[in-house]
Amino acid sequence: MEIEKAQKYAEMLLSLMEFVTDSIYFKDREGRFIMVSQAKANHRGVPFDSMIGKTDYDFLTPEEAEKSRADDLQVMESGEPITDKVEKITRNGDAEVYMSVSKIPWQDDAGEIIGIIGISREVTQRIKMENHILNMLSIATHDMRGSIVGINATLKLVNKKIMGTTDESVEVTLRDLLTRTQKLEKTVNDYLSKASLLKDAEIPTKKELDLLGDIIMPILGNLAEELEKRNIMIDNRLGSIPGGKIIVSANKVWLQAVYTNLFDNALKHTSDGGIIAFGFEEKDGYYQLNVYNNGPGIPNENLEKIFQKFEGNGESTGVGLSICRDLIRKHGGNLWAENTRNDHPNFIFTLPKE
Repeated sequence: MEIEKAQKYAEMLLSLMEFVTDSIYFKDREGRFIMVSQAKANHRGVPFDSMIGKTDYDFLTPEEAEKSRADDLQVMESGEPITDKVEKITRNGDAEVYMSVSKIPWQDDAGEIIGIIGISREVTQRIKMENHILNMLSIATHDMRGSIVGINATLKLVNKKIMGTTDESVEVTLRDLLTRTQKLEKTVNDYLSKASLLKDAEIPTKKELDLLGDIIMPILGNLAEELEKRNIMIDNRLGSIPGGKIIVSANKVWLQAVYTNLFDNALKHTSDGGIIAFGFEEKDGYYQLNVYNNGPGIPNENLEKIFQKFEGNGESTGVGLSICRDLIRKHGGNLWAENTRNDHPNFIFTLPKE
């Protein structure tokens, strides 16, 4: 009976690998293909059996193969999957397409990680549509911002009685209107800046950066007043690194945007007198970084949901974490959230060594 069941499952797997339109593949720990779907072979322009025993270095450009291998190592070492990571690759020598890549650890019966299982599908049209939407968002928010700034300027003049006196009830209403329009202007600016970060941004322009001096300390400097006011302690894990400098290859604006968002979130969810920490670990092929706070943990069912677009708490535009993950993935890394053993939130992301 068990043999029949195993044969049935094997037939189902073979049928899936033959007819599914997505690229599916199994790799061992050395990156060799153990099994590939027919679609995977078709995308490479070779018979599927000719891929067995070979690696990405046999089919991709050296740069693309290095990035794929770094992702494989990250998944196998961390045990954490990579989901819907968008990559631009060269297909059949010249055609450039966008692929959504997901990789999960491949485990044996004893739970040991013996490789990775990957699924990828072409999303070129999706990326084009997203860029079109970003263009529309940029234009719309830019146009709205001009009108809102004008309304705010007028309300300020009226509130200062430069345009004449008003009775007390009208002044209360005007102050309320000014507060509301200022919040609206902040929201529009938020959308405009985030749209500009992603608009037409395919691969970031990177340079070598001092993580502490160029990125983290300037951001904490901007937050110093609030940190002091709320008596929040910063646990500087980077201070223990010999030499005091950690050099990473990244786009400065994008990495600043990621850390700013993570520190802002940490401040929002940390009680007065709490702790915010940031850290750094060097792994095989990549760096792992994190921003932690000792606020309440994130419900398990929301650990992935918080990265969905427009998933917010009513206090912001709700697209921050989604965009941060996209920026990190375009660097070749990944961003996720997990809770510590003491049930506090920890945001972790990776950057490849280059």
